[in-house]
Amino acid sequence: MVLVGWVPRALVRALVGLLVALVVVGLPAGVAPAAGRTGQAQPVGGQRGFADPAVVRHAGGYVAVSTGPYAPRATAPSATGPWTPARPALTRLPGWASSPRIWAADVVRAGGRWLLYYSAPVRGLGPEGRCIGVARARDLLGEFRPVGRRPLVCPARARAPRAQDPVRKVRRVHARRGVIDPSGFRDRDGRRYLLYKTQTAPSTIRMVQLTVGGGRVMRGQRSHELVRRRGVTENPELVRRGRHLVLFTSEGYFGDCGYRTTYRRTTRLWRWEHSRRAPLLRRSQQGVCGPGGLDVLERRGARNLVYFHGWTCWRTDRACPPRHDLERRPGLVPQRSLFAGHLRWRQGRPVVALLRRQ
Repeated sequence: MVLVGWVPRALVRALVGLLVALVVVGLPAGVAPAAGRTGQAQPVGGQRGFADPAVVRHAGGYVAVSTGPYAPRATAPSATGPWTPARPALTRLPGWASSPRIWAADVVRAGGRWLLYYSAPVRGLGPEGRCIGVARARDLLGEFRPVGRRPLVCPARARAPRAQDPVRKVRRVHARRGVIDPSGFRDRDGRRYLLYKTQTAPSTIRMVQLTVGGGRVMRGQRSHELVRRRGVTENPELVRRGRHLVLFTSEGYFGDCGYRTTYRRTTRLWRWEHSRRAPLLRRSQQGVCGPGGLDVLERRGARNLVYFHGWTCWRTDRACPPRHDLERRPGLVPQRSLFAGHLRWRQGRPVVALLRRQ
């Protein structure tokens, strides 16, 4: 399909989410570390899209959730596949959601159940304005049902029931837009938190404390800003490494090869103003066009993994050309394919060794 004329980036993002995340191609069981030189990286997911992956372990193997209608799922017997499409995580929406176009959901285990944090369109916040909800299931492959009638996080201007976190103390421009990219985090003391991004620029990453069960905002708690950037910063993923907390984010325009993944470190959960960001994944280093949407899969007794997406073109495993731009060159048949790597640490700093087919 060739698009003619200018299309708003928010609309392009929504359309791509619908088109490229419907089905996951099987992943080969055998993978090996890829060389770090440009041009060597290969997706582990074949030639169909899987944007903003969230991957978790399950009794029968692994389950992944993607951006797309009702949050598409796929299953695999091992961390590297082969992957098989499964029914979407959500079969119904909360009353406040205006569309099933789910972006960048996250899955966590809490209190013997599974929680799905997701962002869905809502009325009253302009084109593609979104709010964050939570759904719950007893079985990871079962039906996730929305928890409560109110959004978990949502600006007060939305035409929706008042959210548990109404995103107060933000600039006026943020109050009129939505919130996306929810990401759950459990610290070593057992406390749970939810990170998310405010839509529009300047971008902010915010965090709010949740109940022990993870399904509600802690009574009396409100979200606070962790990071602000003049451009785009999104897809927060927080992990603890010893005394340090490491925050991964994606930066730039998601639809071109300049999109990248960075990280910051701090020793204080709520204090990031003096943290310096550093590159983790970018085209010039890994050879992946627009690596973003990173998700960390921590495994006991084995090396931790990261999953993320990158642009491939021509219905092949080949990375899109360096000047790829989703808005200007849709004829390249671009899609966000699934990549994976081992997460290693050097002097407390993260390093990713990509995986590829043998």
